[in-house]
Amino acid sequence: MDAIRKELIRKIQTLGEVYTILSRATRLPYVICDPESFNDQVWIFESKEDLEKAVKPLTDKKNPVAAIKVENKSYLSFYTTLYTLGVNAVVFYEEDKATELELEEIVKKPDFSSLPKEKQPLFNPQLQLSGIYFMQELRRGGANEEKDNLPELEEEVAANVVKSRYLMAVQRPEEGQDQKNVHVPYIKNNQGDIYQPLFTDAEEFRKFNKEKKLQALLVGFDNLEKVLIPAAKGIIINPQGFNLIIPKEKIQGLRQRFGIAPQDGQK
Repeated sequence: MDAIRKELIRKIQTLGEVYTILSRATRLPYVICDPESFNDQVWIFESKEDLEKAVKPLTDKKNPVAAIKVENKSYLSFYTTLYTLGVNAVVFYEEDKATELELEEIVKKPDFSSLPKEKQPLFNPQLQLSGIYFMQELRRGGANEEKDNLPELEEEVAANVVKSRYLMAVQRPEEGQDQKNVHVPYIKNNQGDIYQPLFTDAEEFRKFNKEKKLQALLVGFDNLEKVLIPAAKGIIINPQGFNLIIPKEKIQGLRQRFGIAPQDGQK
Protein backbone atom coordinates (compact mmCIF):
# COMPACT_ATOMS: atom_id res chain seq x y z
CA MET A 1 0.00 0.00 0.00
CA ASP A 2 1.49 3.33 -1.02
CA ALA A 3 1.89 6.30 1.31
CA ILE A 4 -0.84 8.36 -0.39
CA ARG A 5 -3.40 5.59 0.07
CA LYS A 6 -2.38 5.11 3.71
CA GLU A 7 -2.80 8.82 4.33
CA LEU A 8 -6.25 8.79 2.73
CA ILE A 9 -7.35 5.88 4.91
CA ARG A 10 -6.06 7.65 8.01
CA LYS A 11 -7.99 10.76 6.97
CA ILE A 12 -11.21 8.78 6.55
CA GLN A 13 -10.74 7.17 9.96
CA THR A 14 -10.09 10.47 11.75
CA LEU A 15 -12.47 12.94 10.09
CA GLY A 16 -14.91 14.44 12.55
CA GLU A 17 -17.84 13.44 10.35
CA VAL A 18 -18.70 12.11 6.92
CA TYR A 19 -21.92 11.98 4.92
CA THR A 20 -23.49 9.04 3.17
CA ILE A 21 -26.59 8.36 1.09
CA LEU A 22 -29.61 6.90 2.87
CA SER A 23 -32.11 4.91 0.83
CA ARG A 24 -35.64 5.68 1.95
CA ALA A 25 -36.64 2.43 0.25
CA THR A 26 -34.70 0.35 2.78
CA ARG A 27 -33.85 2.76 5.62
CA LEU A 28 -30.25 1.65 5.08
CA PRO A 29 -27.23 3.12 3.30
CA TYR A 30 -27.78 3.22 -0.46
CA VAL A 31 -25.73 0.44 -2.09
CA ILE A 32 -24.32 0.63 -5.62
CA CYS A 33 -22.99 -2.30 -7.66
CA ASP A 34 -20.06 -0.93 -9.62
CA PRO A 35 -20.51 -1.88 -13.32
CA GLU A 36 -16.77 -2.44 -13.82
CA SER A 37 -15.44 -3.96 -10.58
CA PHE A 38 -18.81 -5.46 -9.51
CA ASN A 39 -17.96 -4.36 -5.98
CA ASP A 40 -20.93 -3.61 -3.76
CA GLN A 41 -20.23 -0.04 -2.70
CA VAL A 42 -21.41 2.54 -0.23
CA TRP A 43 -20.38 6.11 -1.03
CA ILE A 44 -19.13 8.46 1.68
CA PHE A 45 -18.47 12.18 1.34
CA GLU A 46 -16.28 14.74 3.03
CA SER A 47 -19.06 17.33 2.81
CA LYS A 48 -22.81 17.41 2.34
CA GLU A 49 -22.32 19.62 -0.71
CA ASP A 50 -20.22 16.90 -2.37
CA LEU A 51 -23.00 14.40 -1.69
CA GLU A 52 -25.70 16.61 -3.13
CA LYS A 53 -23.77 16.93 -6.39
CA ALA A 54 -22.98 13.22 -6.68
CA VAL A 55 -26.50 12.07 -5.83
CA LYS A 56 -28.22 13.93 -8.67
CA PRO A 57 -28.08 10.96 -11.13
CA LEU A 58 -29.87 8.87 -8.50
CA THR A 59 -32.61 11.41 -7.88
CA ASP A 60 -33.01 11.93 -11.63
CA LYS A 61 -33.93 8.23 -11.81
CA LYS A 62 -36.49 8.76 -9.02
CA ASN A 63 -34.54 6.98 -6.30
CA PRO A 64 -35.91 8.04 -2.89
CA VAL A 65 -32.69 9.03 -1.11
CA ALA A 66 -31.49 11.44 1.56
CA ALA A 67 -28.22 12.61 3.10
CA ILE A 68 -27.25 11.39 6.56
CA LYS A 69 -24.33 12.45 8.73
CA VAL A 70 -22.11 9.86 10.40
CA GLU A 71 -20.09 11.23 13.31
CA ASN A 72 -16.63 9.94 14.20
CA LYS A 73 -17.89 8.30 17.40
CA SER A 74 -20.19 6.12 15.25
CA TYR A 75 -17.60 5.13 12.63
CA LEU A 76 -16.84 1.69 14.02
CA SER A 77 -20.52 0.78 14.26
CA PHE A 78 -21.28 2.23 10.82
CA TYR A 79 -18.48 0.50 8.93
CA THR A 80 -18.91 -2.79 10.80
CA THR A 81 -22.62 -2.80 9.97
CA LEU A 82 -21.75 -2.57 6.27
CA TYR A 83 -20.32 -6.09 6.52
CA THR A 84 -23.73 -7.38 7.63
CA LEU A 85 -25.24 -5.77 4.51
CA GLY A 86 -22.87 -7.58 2.15
CA VAL A 87 -20.99 -4.38 1.26
CA ASN A 88 -17.32 -4.90 0.41
CA ALA A 89 -16.17 -1.46 -0.77
CA VAL A 90 -16.40 2.22 0.08
CA VAL A 91 -16.00 5.12 -2.35
CA PHE A 92 -14.69 8.28 -0.68
CA TYR A 93 -15.51 11.60 -2.35
CA GLU A 94 -13.33 14.68 -1.83
CA GLU A 95 -14.90 17.38 -3.98
CA ASP A 96 -14.60 15.98 -7.54
CA LYS A 97 -12.19 13.18 -6.65
CA ALA A 98 -13.55 9.69 -5.92
CA THR A 99 -11.41 6.85 -4.55
CA GLU A 100 -12.59 3.27 -4.11
CA LEU A 101 -11.30 1.42 -1.04
CA GLU A 102 -11.91 -2.10 0.18
CA LEU A 103 -14.01 -2.00 3.34
CA GLU A 104 -11.33 -4.07 5.10
CA GLU A 105 -8.84 -1.26 4.52
CA ILE A 106 -10.94 1.00 6.75
CA VAL A 107 -12.12 -1.38 9.46
CA LYS A 108 -11.23 -4.99 10.10
CA LYS A 109 -13.94 -7.54 9.38
CA PRO A 110 -15.25 -9.12 12.59
CA ASP A 111 -13.99 -12.68 13.00
CA PHE A 112 -16.05 -15.04 15.15
CA SER A 113 -14.43 -18.26 13.91
CA SER A 114 -12.80 -18.91 17.30
CA LEU A 115 -16.22 -19.13 18.97
CA PRO A 116 -18.17 -22.40 19.08
CA LYS A 117 -20.60 -22.55 16.18
CA GLU A 118 -23.63 -22.32 18.46
CA LYS A 119 -22.29 -19.03 19.92
CA GLN A 120 -21.42 -17.35 16.64
CA PRO A 121 -23.80 -14.47 15.81
CA LEU A 122 -26.20 -14.86 12.92
CA PHE A 123 -25.46 -12.93 9.73
CA ASN A 124 -27.22 -13.04 6.36
CA PRO A 125 -25.20 -10.66 4.16
CA GLN A 126 -26.35 -12.29 0.90
CA LEU A 127 -30.01 -11.87 1.85
CA GLN A 128 -29.45 -8.34 3.09
CA LEU A 129 -27.65 -7.34 -0.10
CA SER A 130 -30.15 -8.94 -2.48
CA GLY A 131 -33.03 -7.48 -0.46
CA ILE A 132 -31.47 -4.03 -0.63
CA TYR A 133 -30.99 -4.15 -4.40
CA PHE A 134 -34.52 -5.48 -4.95
CA MET A 135 -36.22 -2.91 -2.73
CA GLN A 136 -34.14 -0.01 -4.06
CA GLU A 137 -35.39 -0.85 -7.54
CA LEU A 138 -38.95 -1.85 -6.59
CA ARG A 139 -39.56 1.34 -4.62
CA ARG A 140 -37.89 3.60 -7.13
CA GLY A 141 -40.33 5.87 -8.93
CA GLY A 142 -41.74 4.79 -12.28
CA ALA A 143 -43.71 1.81 -13.57
CA ASN A 144 -42.37 -1.61 -12.54
CA GLU A 145 -42.98 -2.86 -16.08
CA GLU A 146 -40.20 -0.53 -17.24
CA LYS A 147 -37.65 -1.92 -14.75
CA ASP A 148 -36.05 -4.65 -16.83
CA ASN A 149 -33.87 -6.08 -14.05
CA LEU A 150 -36.64 -6.34 -11.44
CA PRO A 151 -37.54 -10.01 -12.15
CA GLU A 152 -33.88 -11.04 -11.82
CA LEU A 153 -33.52 -9.13 -8.55
CA GLU A 154 -36.73 -10.71 -7.23
CA GLU A 155 -35.49 -14.20 -8.14
CA GLU A 156 -32.23 -13.64 -6.28
CA VAL A 157 -33.82 -12.31 -3.11
CA ALA A 158 -36.41 -15.12 -3.10
CA ALA A 159 -33.67 -17.77 -3.32
CA ASN A 160 -31.80 -16.15 -0.44
CA VAL A 161 -34.97 -15.87 1.66
CA VAL A 162 -35.50 -19.63 1.41
CA LYS A 163 -31.95 -20.69 2.29
CA SER A 164 -31.51 -18.27 5.22
CA ARG A 165 -32.05 -18.66 8.93
CA TYR A 166 -33.64 -15.95 11.05
CA LEU A 167 -34.04 -14.51 14.51
CA MET A 168 -37.63 -14.62 15.78
CA ALA A 169 -38.72 -12.33 18.60
CA VAL A 170 -40.45 -13.73 21.69
CA GLN A 171 -41.32 -12.22 25.05
CA ARG A 172 -40.83 -14.53 27.98
CA PRO A 173 -43.29 -14.37 30.90
CA GLU A 174 -42.18 -12.39 33.92
CA GLU A 175 -41.14 -14.16 37.09
CA GLY A 176 -44.13 -15.67 38.85
CA GLN A 177 -46.18 -16.02 35.67
CA ASP A 178 -46.83 -19.20 33.69
CA GLN A 179 -43.52 -19.82 31.89
CA LYS A 180 -45.33 -21.64 29.09
CA ASN A 181 -47.23 -18.48 28.16
CA VAL A 182 -44.75 -17.07 25.63
CA HIS A 183 -45.83 -13.92 23.78
CA VAL A 184 -44.85 -13.48 20.13
CA PRO A 185 -44.94 -9.85 18.94
CA TYR A 186 -46.55 -9.03 15.62
CA ILE A 187 -46.97 -6.09 13.27
CA LYS A 188 -50.38 -4.89 12.07
CA ASN A 189 -50.68 -2.91 8.86
CA ASN A 190 -53.19 -0.17 8.05
CA GLN A 191 -55.67 -2.76 6.80
CA GLY A 192 -55.53 -4.64 10.10
CA ASP A 193 -53.56 -7.58 8.68
CA ILE A 194 -51.10 -9.21 11.08
CA TYR A 195 -47.58 -10.22 10.10
CA GLN A 196 -44.91 -11.90 12.19
CA PRO A 197 -41.49 -10.21 12.12
CA LEU A 198 -38.26 -12.08 11.42
CA PHE A 199 -34.74 -10.65 11.44
CA THR A 200 -31.62 -11.39 9.43
CA ASP A 201 -29.18 -10.49 12.20
CA ALA A 202 -28.76 -9.05 15.69
CA GLU A 203 -28.65 -5.44 14.47
CA GLU A 204 -32.05 -5.73 12.75
CA PHE A 205 -33.42 -7.41 15.88
CA ARG A 206 -31.98 -4.63 18.07
CA LYS A 207 -33.78 -1.95 16.04
CA PHE A 208 -37.08 -3.73 16.72
CA ASN A 209 -36.31 -4.53 20.38
CA LYS A 210 -36.04 -0.91 21.52
CA GLU A 211 -37.43 -1.58 24.99
CA LYS A 212 -35.15 -4.61 25.41
CA LYS A 213 -37.97 -6.86 26.57
CA LEU A 214 -37.65 -9.44 23.81
CA GLN A 215 -35.46 -12.47 23.27
CA ALA A 216 -34.44 -13.99 19.96
CA LEU A 217 -34.90 -17.58 18.83
CA LEU A 218 -33.25 -19.09 15.77
CA VAL A 219 -35.62 -20.41 13.09
CA GLY A 220 -35.22 -21.72 9.56
CA PHE A 221 -37.41 -21.19 6.52
CA ASP A 222 -38.06 -24.94 6.43
CA ASN A 223 -40.18 -24.88 9.59
CA LEU A 224 -41.83 -21.46 9.52
CA GLU A 225 -45.37 -22.84 9.72
CA LYS A 226 -44.53 -24.36 13.10
CA VAL A 227 -43.62 -21.01 14.62
CA LEU A 228 -46.12 -18.68 12.92
CA ILE A 229 -48.89 -17.44 15.19
CA PRO A 230 -52.36 -18.49 13.91
CA ALA A 231 -53.47 -14.92 13.19
CA ALA A 232 -50.44 -14.12 11.03
CA LYS A 233 -51.08 -13.65 7.32
CA GLY A 234 -47.38 -14.04 6.65
CA ILE A 235 -43.94 -12.88 7.67
CA ILE A 236 -42.21 -9.54 7.45
CA ILE A 237 -38.42 -9.66 7.23
CA ASN A 238 -36.50 -6.75 8.78
CA PRO A 239 -39.44 -4.38 9.41
CA GLN A 240 -37.05 -1.55 10.34
CA GLY A 241 -34.89 -2.32 7.29
CA PHE A 242 -35.87 -3.37 3.78
CA ASN A 243 -39.27 -4.50 5.11
CA LEU A 244 -39.98 -7.53 2.90
CA ILE A 245 -43.46 -9.06 3.28
CA ILE A 246 -44.14 -12.68 2.32
CA PRO A 247 -47.75 -13.94 2.54
CA LYS A 248 -48.20 -17.26 4.33
CA GLU A 249 -49.68 -18.94 1.25
CA LYS A 250 -46.47 -18.29 -0.71
CA ILE A 251 -44.09 -19.92 1.78
CA GLN A 252 -44.62 -23.48 0.58
CA GLY A 253 -44.31 -22.46 -3.07
CA LEU A 254 -41.00 -20.72 -2.41
CA ARG A 255 -39.64 -23.83 -0.70
CA GLN A 256 -40.66 -26.02 -3.62
CA ARG A 257 -39.31 -23.55 -6.16
CA PHE A 258 -35.87 -23.45 -4.59
CA GLY A 259 -35.60 -27.09 -3.61
CA ILE A 260 -36.01 -27.06 0.17
CA ALA A 261 -38.38 -29.66 1.57
CA PRO A 262 -40.55 -28.84 4.59
CA GLN A 263 -39.93 -30.69 7.84
CA ASP A 264 -42.11 -33.65 8.84
CA GLY A 265 -45.68 -32.73 9.59
CA GLN A 266 -45.84 -29.90 7.06
CA LYS A 267 -47.54 -30.14 3.69
